[in-house]
Amino acid sequence: MKFHAYRIALLFFLPVSVFAQPGESGMTFLTLGVSARGLAMGDAMSALASGAAATHYNPASLLTPDGQPSLTQILFSHKEWIQDTRSEFLGASVPLGNDQTIGFSLNTTTVSGIEVRVRPGPSEGTFTAREFSAGISYAQRIDSTISVGISGKFLYEKILIDEASGFAADAGVRWQTPFENILVGASVANIGSMNSFRTESTRLPTMLRVGPAYTFRVEESRLLCAVGADLVRVFPDGQTLVNAGGEVIINDFVAVRGGYQFGSDSRGLTLGIGILYKSLALDYAYARVGSDLGSGHTISLAVTL
Repeated sequence: MKFHAYRIALLFFLPVSVFAQPGESGMTFLTLGVSARGLAMGDAMSALASGAAATHYNPASLLTPDGQPSLTQILFSHKEWIQDTRSEFLGASVPLGNDQTIGFSLNTTTVSGIEVRVRPGPSEGTFTAREFSAGISYAQRIDSTISVGISGKFLYEKILIDEASGFAADAGVRWQTPFENILVGASVANIGSMNSFRTESTRLPTMLRVGPAYTFRVEESRLLCAVGADLVRVFPDGQTLVNAGGEVIINDFVAVRGGYQFGSDSRGLTLGIGILYKSLALDYAYARVGSDLGSGHTISLAVTL
């Protein structure tokens, strides 16, 4: 029964990888965006990430640019993918003065109701397949233009009765260039290993993100605009992607976002909208899934204190 259940579970876990081309690594949920804002902007977040979402994209971005004080933020996101695949992210960022910030994150992807079948007819039962990450991040400002950050993560996966765990680390840097309002961010994520899952260990999707971002305000129209682009390299898979996106915030109240993810048949157009009201931000993202698999939907709620 276990053999058949594994085959079924692997088939159902394929949607977790819909934004990546087939390759050698597992735990692919670690490569997917966690915030509706980031997903709507094509995940071009190495320099644009802020607050709790930075624990995933670039820990150096836990600190605000230009030496401005950071604020405490709590972020919750829920993603609905195809075939009853769901992801949840819970993160927090807490400043330790003007030059240090600590962050916490929980990230999980589940596929529930997977049927176990060993013969034609009714199933033998159901189970839930799960992948999970829990992390802690730290960012330090080096000077008024450079911040660095690191993250440590505990990883876990389970299919039916078999499970595996491991550890990984992320590191990042963000630089305020001499050009006004232009940032450059870079991060390396998922450096680590898992113990054996059945007979083999899962190979983690170690990846590099690097790219610039430009933010500017149009005072006459009360518009705040941001654009960014990332070069993304997933090393085990030999995969290179280019993510690009932007947002326009109108009257500090409504955000309209769009992006595109180049380099994979499964990636493409992303769109989103957000509502900002005082300390609350409610965001939604739509992502096209290739190969006629449909689309993904993400909603996030951020509270800044």
